[in-house]
Amino acid sequence: MKRFFPQKTENRKQKTQAVCLILVLMAWLLACACGRAPLGPPQKARVTQVVDGDTLILAGGVRVRLLGIDAPEMERDGRAAEFLAHKAKAYLAQLTEGKEVRLEYGPLRYDHYGRLLAHIFLADNTLVEAALLRQGLARVYFHPPNLSYREVLLAAQTEAMDAGRGVWQKALNQNETFYLANRNTLRFHRPNCPLAEKIAPANRGKFTSLKEAYLEGFSPCRSCKP
Repeated sequence: MKRFFPQKTENRKQKTQAVCLILVLMAWLLACACGRAPLGPPQKARVTQVVDGDTLILAGGVRVRLLGIDAPEMERDGRAAEFLAHKAKAYLAQLTEGKEVRLEYGPLRYDHYGRLLAHIFLADNTLVEAALLRQGLARVYFHPPNLSYREVLLAAQTEAMDAGRGVWQKALNQNETFYLANRNTLRFHRPNCPLAEKIAPANRGKFTSLKEAYLEGFSPCRSCKP
């Protein structure tokens, strides 16, 4: 004998399933709103320590490398500190230490040392890297694909270069007749640098002066140190 169930029973079952689904969705949204499982690196954080002119540490121990710049190196492994290294560190500390900052990221978020790569903004929206460049306490150091604020940073560097501030008191002393450039990496090299020999013809360029290279946003090779 066939059994016939009332239509109301089926409707009640569907309504119950719908209510359960809504409750599950609401619970998930509430968990997200409460921040139980934050995703990705921080958007805002307090700076607890400055390591050097382009590296700082956030609350919780996260080490951050500032994007788009390279400050003079501190003393390490028996090597003396580079020109104005301590001044660059002190200025970065003056700007950021103990303060809450905002962080912005590019496509590449970590370097090969495991440091977080970020642009740092103060409460008044000052771009910290540009402030360092404007004082001549760093040089641009672009690393594709992280090229946000490229024009802003390059303009800040050019201002310091034209005024002869900071590192630009010495950085334009030239001892080569020309320099070879890699358009892919945005680095320039001495003519006899082994890395220059490996530049693909399509990426190879040439600068007749250091100033020309810096004005185009290129940075010196870390190996041959032009």
